[in-house]
Amino acid sequence: MQPDPSPTSPALAFSDEWWGEYSRLTEEAMALDPADRPAWLACLAPHLAPLRDALVTFLRELDAVQTGGYLETPAALSTGAAPRHSERVAGQRIGPYTLLRALGAGGMGEVWLAQRADGAYQREVALKLPHAHLLAGSVRERFLRERDILARLAHPHIARFYDAGLDDSGQPYIALEAVHGQPITHWAREHTLGLAERLDLFAQVTDAVAHAHGRLVAHRDLKPANVLVSAQGVRLLDFGIAKLLADGTAGDTALTRADALLATPAYAAPEQTAGGTVTVATDVYALGVLLFELLTGTTPHAVLKSSGLAAGDLLASNCATPALATEAGSTPKAWRQRLRGDLDAILAKALATAPDARYASVADLAADLRRHRADKPIQARRITAWTRLAKVVRRRRTAVVMAALLCASLVAGLAGVLWQAREAQAQARRAEAVKAFLLSVYRANDPRIASDTPRGQISAKALLDASVGRIDSAFAADVKLRIELLRTAADIYRELGDEASFETLQARQLALVREHFGPLHDNILDDAVERAARAAARADTRCGALLQQADDLLRVARRDSGPLRGHWWMARSICLRQQAGTEAERHTALKAARQAFADAPATERGRVTVLMELATEASHAGRHADAVALNRQALQQAEANPERDDAEVQTIHGNIALTLQQSGDLAGAEAAFAISAAIAERTTGADARQAWVPAAKRARTAHLAGGRERALTAFDAVLARLPPEAANDSDAQQVREDWAERLSAEGRPLLAIPVLESVERAYLRAPPNDFALRRLRRHLGDAYARAGQASDARRVFTAALAEFEARDVPGSQATAAARERWGRFLLAQGDVVGAQAQFTTVVERAGERRWSHAALAHAGLARVALAAGRTDDAAKHADTAWTTWGQKQGFFDIRMEPYLQRVRAAVLAAQGQAAAAQALRDEALAASRRYDAPEAPSAQRLLHLDL
Repeated sequence: MQPDPSPTSPALAFSDEWWGEYSRLTEEAMALDPADRPAWLACLAPHLAPLRDALVTFLRELDAVQTGGYLETPAALSTGAAPRHSERVAGQRIGPYTLLRALGAGGMGEVWLAQRADGAYQREVALKLPHAHLLAGSVRERFLRERDILARLAHPHIARFYDAGLDDSGQPYIALEAVHGQPITHWAREHTLGLAERLDLFAQVTDAVAHAHGRLVAHRDLKPANVLVSAQGVRLLDFGIAKLLADGTAGDTALTRADALLATPAYAAPEQTAGGTVTVATDVYALGVLLFELLTGTTPHAVLKSSGLAAGDLLASNCATPALATEAGSTPKAWRQRLRGDLDAILAKALATAPDARYASVADLAADLRRHRADKPIQARRITAWTRLAKVVRRRRTAVVMAALLCASLVAGLAGVLWQAREAQAQARRAEAVKAFLLSVYRANDPRIASDTPRGQISAKALLDASVGRIDSAFAADVKLRIELLRTAADIYRELGDEASFETLQARQLALVREHFGPLHDNILDDAVERAARAAARADTRCGALLQQADDLLRVARRDSGPLRGHWWMARSICLRQQAGTEAERHTALKAARQAFADAPATERGRVTVLMELATEASHAGRHADAVALNRQALQQAEANPERDDAEVQTIHGNIALTLQQSGDLAGAEAAFAISAAIAERTTGADARQAWVPAAKRARTAHLAGGRERALTAFDAVLARLPPEAANDSDAQQVREDWAERLSAEGRPLLAIPVLESVERAYLRAPPNDFALRRLRRHLGDAYARAGQASDARRVFTAALAEFEARDVPGSQATAAARERWGRFLLAQGDVVGAQAQFTTVVERAGERRWSHAALAHAGLARVALAAGRTDDAAKHADTAWTTWGQKQGFFDIRMEPYLQRVRAAVLAAQGQAAAAQALRDEALAASRRYDAPEAPSAQRLLHLDL
């Protein structure tokens, strides 16, 4: 009986009465040779016309299955790539599981990462789901049989079977271990595994297959995509077309024949493609193909197709590609020599055309490989006495080698001395060239030589400027060294903020790389990813296009994993911040980045950077404790790095400080900013741009906490360090913004406005990050409002609030701050209704969170109630504002407290409590005189509530 289709599945273009006929025709089509199917379809009887479109779709999907297995893209389980189309959606419930994200899809069905949702236990699984419109006839039987087969198997190298069943709509599912790995051939290539390590991996595969055979299960679709490797070792997947070796029923015979056709042709045994009997020997043949590919980088099928050789003439030692040998840390010649002999013979036996000529079991194949590695005679061939003697010698190599060393030492020693002499000469020539170049660099500072600039006062940058033009001529004979010096000089210019010089040198070194080493050299790939990352960090709208260009290069270079791909994922996460509603995608990208760095060495900086980016995401979401914890974890890794980067350590301390500031720990934030500034001053110097921002942030934090005098003194010091040429520097602009925002906050808006307007123009040209412009506009609107420039304030406030609503995390404190300040402005302009709407929205969205801006919003509502003569309502809101302030969470400015006191005083006065009101006004005035500028209205007796 046909099950009800899934609510999200595409409807088939025929009515229910045709299901029986459709099932019969799909069975018939599966038994045909793929080449015969178009003619079969064309010859369908006229009365079957209503089924034609559905059969066309089925045959297209069947072709995908027969070339790719259950999934159209099996590697999706390791890469996390989403399928092109899904008939289900994340968050959908299938039985006791909630779908998280699609891992892959093909003609037979889909695989989703899912999580147990009924509370029985916590576990992520790979949930295998057949397409609803195929759940008839043998497809359902095949799926149910796979469930029964998997239930028999329990082995550390076979993906674990957890659960199976039907959901309420009749949708079958199988829950398997979620394996996050790479196909075995990809893993070997990415990790540059040598021969011994490849054979170690293959031994895990044979163990798994032997276990399955011991449970009377033949896999029948062994290929790299179904053998994934991670740090935990090998996992064998996808028993979708497996066969029970002991099952010989008639019904199974038809299913077996159809399943045999579903095997991947390049890995299928001859009897399998011919529709013959499937035995243990079928898997032995597929293992032979897998081993062949693992050792040569290609398959026997591909070699035979391109060479025209017969299967019996094929030897692995003649097929090993130079690229694979290099990847495995060997030379093509040495690699072929290691494959010749035993491994050739083992492969020839495993790949024999006749099943009887192959190994009798997988255990026998594994045993022969162990004998080979132990230098013992193998079963795969008869060997001569000389060969046997050679193996005996290898097994007792210590004694033989000691004797042979005496004879070979003179020859080897002489060869070694000659080689070392040549190498030493080459190194000496290189060292002399570098020495001569460095001497010429510093000769510009020689006091004995006349110059426009006094000797001893020429900066390091000036020396660099005078020298980089000679790198090409000085190292014309050493291309690699020339490239390295140009790249290093370019990086230095970038750190110094000289973008023009960076671009010039970068272009020169990349041109050399392309000319001498091709378009897929690491420098080319690094540059593509770095450009995308820099564009993302600047909120440049081109970051998406640059990411796509980098992705194309990485895919061509087969760099779908590893640190470089990790940096790409991080850049994608940052780029996505420009788009609203992408929080889940950003987090997924950062998880992929963290996974890409999992096996990287301790010196790989991406391992630290990804933690910093995860911390930033947590901070944006208001999870300040998580952000601090992630940053402290990043700090620990950065300080443990053997190649410690103090600039990175400085940045992390600054990030911790910002998060502490946003969480309301101003004392902790100021201390962390002090550490960041001190590191910058020790490394780059107090006058360098790297030291400006942490010093200014420390001053701003002190001002927020009420330390006005020391904050202004610190601001004066850092502003004095900004050179005239830094007018367009993004760090200098951030310093000026912080300073001017504090001038406005303490009651000097007329001084702040020109500075903030200048910074706005700079951010419009090149914003330092995606949130800088809306933050700046909130500060500029506040300054306009304080200065009485109502039309300018209205224009800037509305632009800032619109951007906060569109770009920030929904319900963020930053958005609440912008909305509450807009409400206060409206109240000062006499728009009581508009102000009330803004204050109410802030309070409702804050919910139970005790934000300082929620306290301000309640104070605003108290003022609205006073204006309407509702004294009791005003008192309730004023009390709530004061209680919220006393329990405040998140960012605050100490200057908010006197404002709240003045609101309470106004309520007390309205209630007739004149003395209590005056006492509170006096207290507020004393605080404002401590915190604000002497000329500020708040520091005078002019205690207006619209300030």
